[in-house]
Amino acid sequence: MFPTAFILGAFPAFMVFAIGKSFPQLRRWAYLGLMVGVLLCTLAPISLPISNNLENNLYKAPVIQRIQTPYQRIVLTRQGQDVRLFLNGDLQFSTIDEYRYHEALVHPAMSATPNRKRVLVLGAGDGMAVREVLKWREVEKVVLIELDPAVVKLATRHPQLVQVNNKALTDPRVEVINADAFTTAPGLKETFDVIIADFPDPDQEILAKLYSDGFYRRLMGRLADSGVLVTQASSPFFAPKVLSCITETIAHTGLKVHPYVVDVPSFGPVGFVMASRAAIESDKLELPVSTRFLTPNILHHLFELPKDVLLGNTKVNRLSDPVIVRYQLDSRWVSY
Repeated sequence: MFPTAFILGAFPAFMVFAIGKSFPQLRRWAYLGLMVGVLLCTLAPISLPISNNLENNLYKAPVIQRIQTPYQRIVLTRQGQDVRLFLNGDLQFSTIDEYRYHEALVHPAMSATPNRKRVLVLGAGDGMAVREVLKWREVEKVVLIELDPAVVKLATRHPQLVQVNNKALTDPRVEVINADAFTTAPGLKETFDVIIADFPDPDQEILAKLYSDGFYRRLMGRLADSGVLVTQASSPFFAPKVLSCITETIAHTGLKVHPYVVDVPSFGPVGFVMASRAAIESDKLELPVSTRFLTPNILHHLFELPKDVLLGNTKVNRLSDPVIVRYQLDSRWVSY
């Protein structure tokens, strides 16, 4: 981060020098620009270890990989068997308990539809959700749309991640598209039996669009008649209005909504919203795949929300009015 900033800062300084040389009255500014440019270029190499040391202090475990992309800062940490992925400082998963999250994200939707041949996964470039999808033998094709190619590259090459995601992204049934899901997914020509949205929490307007009424309406064209859509929906405890907002927003499209909550130790309670054109009977859901956390009994009682999870009193999240950002930021998150 720091070296790039120094080099970018040196460029205008050298421009001042070049322009100042052409005008005698600006000669003083020219030499000042030259001095600043040389100073910034000199400081650039030594700024890297300083930057890394400062970043190391942000994480409890040692940093084993750091990547700056045009989209985000990617950091991997490791403490024993616990490998954690952070995007822009926000925890995405811990290998100790990620299976709880990804089983809860994938299998209820997969079990709620009679057809599971074609699956669309949005986000989830780490390959964990795709790993769970591929457990279903009926799956013939998975299309993964991930914005940042660096995340996919890391998930297919880093030894610890490849081991955990079981090489899911290199499975011949998987097609990876590096693009913005907001514009790309609705424009696909095929329809899908299951659509899985695994986006970061909507704490910025650029992310809020992925939870908007407009996006869900456009995405419905890609959902098969008997298909099921599922999205992660933040924490119903720390950000209680987000789950309600997503539920209200998807319901506004005419789909039947089925919110549910699962505990993931690294995050606490995590909310999800499943939706379909017909109501889903949870007591008929089956789980014919191997899991570490989910059981048929959990599936059958999945939509029984805890008493302190309250729905309602939230607005529909729209592209023109991204209220979900306020709901996400007006939360009870605490630091430990």
